[in-house]
Amino acid sequence: MNIQLVNSLAEVVLNLSPEEQKLFQSKLHDRQVQTATRKHLTPMEKADKFRQWVAQFPKSSVSLPAEALHRKNIYDA
Repeated sequence: MNIQLVNSLAEVVLNLSPEEQKLFQSKLHDRQVQTATRKHLTPMEKADKFRQWVAQFPKSSVSLPAEALHRKNIYDA
């Protein structure tokens, strides 16, 4: 174990502003989640994790009109 490195990292993090510390914690948590999800999951577990991930985003009733999805409106003619 590299105690000096850990102490240096702790010092750097403690010198961050509260907003930067919060961002750091978020990034660290995201990395931990990525590492945990690399384990072999069943298709059902993967689907559940995906649904949980999608549920964290804000809900919006804004959608594209149907004509925006027509092929002729997507590609140049």
